[in-house]
Amino acid sequence: MRWIPLSVALLIAAEPAPIGGQLRGGIYVRTDSDRTTVISPRAHVRQQLGSPQTQLDISYSLDAWTSASVDIRTAATPIVRENRHEAVMGVERERGNTAWAASYRFSHEPDYLANSATLGGKVDLAQRTITLAGRLFGALDRVGRSGDPTFREPLRAGGALVSATFVVTKTTLLQLAYELRGALGYMASPYRFVAVGDSDGLCNEAAQFCLPEVHPRRRNRHAWVLRGRQALHRKVSLGATYRFYYDSWQVRSHTASVDLAVMPARGATLALEYRHYAQSSAFFYRARYMSPGPGGYFTRDRELSSLGSQRLALHGIYTKPLKRGSIEVGALVAGTRIGYDDFVGLSRVWALELSAMLGGRY
Repeated sequence: MRWIPLSVALLIAAEPAPIGGQLRGGIYVRTDSDRTTVISPRAHVRQQLGSPQTQLDISYSLDAWTSASVDIRTAATPIVRENRHEAVMGVERERGNTAWAASYRFSHEPDYLANSATLGGKVDLAQRTITLAGRLFGALDRVGRSGDPTFREPLRAGGALVSATFVVTKTTLLQLAYELRGALGYMASPYRFVAVGDSDGLCNEAAQFCLPEVHPRRRNRHAWVLRGRQALHRKVSLGATYRFYYDSWQVRSHTASVDLAVMPARGATLALEYRHYAQSSAFFYRARYMSPGPGGYFTRDRELSSLGSQRLALHGIYTKPLKRGSIEVGALVAGTRIGYDDFVGLSRVWALELSAMLGGRY
């Protein structure tokens, strides 16, 4: 079950079912101080099949990625440009107080191929004041290395998510969720090399060795989530989320967010959201390796180091009804600060996100 920060379920009645379907197009841009930019156009269509209870869902996105990040610069590699194509197709069916959904996702880039499938369902109980939902998913990926056709490593993953949502009062929603994920296979980067025996922690002339990154080939992940939403007024609501995560690599993280949603005019919704994130490092992570890490693992993945981030986002959507259907316009602007406690070559990153959406129901 998705929980959308912009949700104002306590402020307005539920959206009417699409007359025939829904079409949306948009673009997302992210750029940061580590000289990485992602431009991602997206398209989404949702079409009823025979009746409003059965929906076909299709989406496509392109990630045009350009980077000269610290990882690339320390590897003496010029600027990197790559494109990733992703398509998702799914079907949803509602029947009475139950619903189920199934989807397939295909993603391709020059050095990575991903296939995944998802099957989920939900049931409403106690006059729709309790909703129980579950989802199973599995993935089969293939990791490659550009310029090396002989490098092919498999990565398999799977997991499940269960959630319970409660209408506590007419103005209060509460959701509890747990997610389990497991992965088996190649999870390092074929492009990252780690200095050993160098006090600078960089692959240069002073390093005794410069070895390919090696990660454990198994990783189990657990996440618990608590969410709540409270109507403060007919046109104002407050939401909060807390998430605790840990995995078999001994990475632990805490995520806390809060958002305020308002309806300044009929059909318009604005939300201001703040999110704080903090995590510990993996058990084998070292900023500098004077000898092999525990288990013989090496990494220069800064996402496995101890870090923290703060994100502030303002997003909104406006819906204008028509004689048949409606038109929707949405936008987002967000800023993020990421701080790395123990990573050689980079202590903080500032990022800016922008997105725009145009769509409608027909």
